[in-house]
Amino acid sequence: MRTFELTSIALLATALLSACTTQPAPAFASAANESSYAERYPSALLGARTEFAADETRAREIIADFPKYPAALTAPDGERVSEVVTRADAAGKSGAYGRQMEEQQHVSRFFNEEKEGLNQKVGGAAQYVAKQKECQVDVASPAIGALDRGVDKAMEDRLRDHDEAHRYIEDHQDALGKANLEKLQKQADDITLASYLVHVRVKQLKLELSQLIAESSDVKTTLGRSDREAQAVLADSAASKPAKATAQKRVDAAKKATDGLDIEIEQAKRAVQEMDARSDKLDKDYSAALDALLRALKDLPKKAP
Repeated sequence: MRTFELTSIALLATALLSACTTQPAPAFASAANESSYAERYPSALLGARTEFAADETRAREIIADFPKYPAALTAPDGERVSEVVTRADAAGKSGAYGRQMEEQQHVSRFFNEEKEGLNQKVGGAAQYVAKQKECQVDVASPAIGALDRGVDKAMEDRLRDHDEAHRYIEDHQDALGKANLEKLQKQADDITLASYLVHVRVKQLKLELSQLIAESSDVKTTLGRSDREAQAVLADSAASKPAKATAQKRVDAAKKATDGLDIEIEQAKRAVQEMDARSDKLDKDYSAALDALLRALKDLPKKAP
């Protein structure tokens, strides 16, 4: 018991000290001196710019649908629905939802990049089992489809578990009306996503792109070094054939990354200069649309308790 008490006191003291001490978040060292990172660098610049534009477009698509939400519901209780809207907006700014979105972005990127190989393995395994059972029908396609749908549904469920709007819908399903539940779930999904994109994600992307641009000089140095080292292997008469093949692959990768790199960096710099204004405009348009939606819900006839 004495050991337990001492341990508890020590843990409490550590927690209090941590709370009273402002410590910077741990930061990763730049990988700009790593050849593999430098080779992927142009794609990273393009990816950040493309994702910003895609997220901005997606947010605006959702915002444009806000005025349609009340009419899509059947005899809605405006006060109850307003609670759903308010919670969905707040969830998009919350750390719980944001961390879950980051996890899902990693999973989604992995799944998309590895999708062809995973589909072959899943479909092949399903077809092999069918063959062993002397079944001659195609079971690979349904298995692949089931995998896709299963992943999508699991990701949707996990996001909803981190969205207080969905908890409110579940807790007040009778008052909201059975006919409205599925529509409200979809509306809550979209509002939360738009809130996250507007208040969190586009700002993160601007920061990420700025950090990438700051590495441009080091990346160029790394690509030059990688090319020289590989060229030295190619010029070495004692180098083996496999070594020369690898060196040639390094030369090609460095050249591919270097060609057009200056143009890509300049485009990234211009994009960063525009991102603040675009983000601010998106924020204002979102707030205006959300306020209009809440006013429209407030004007709905009140339902008797």
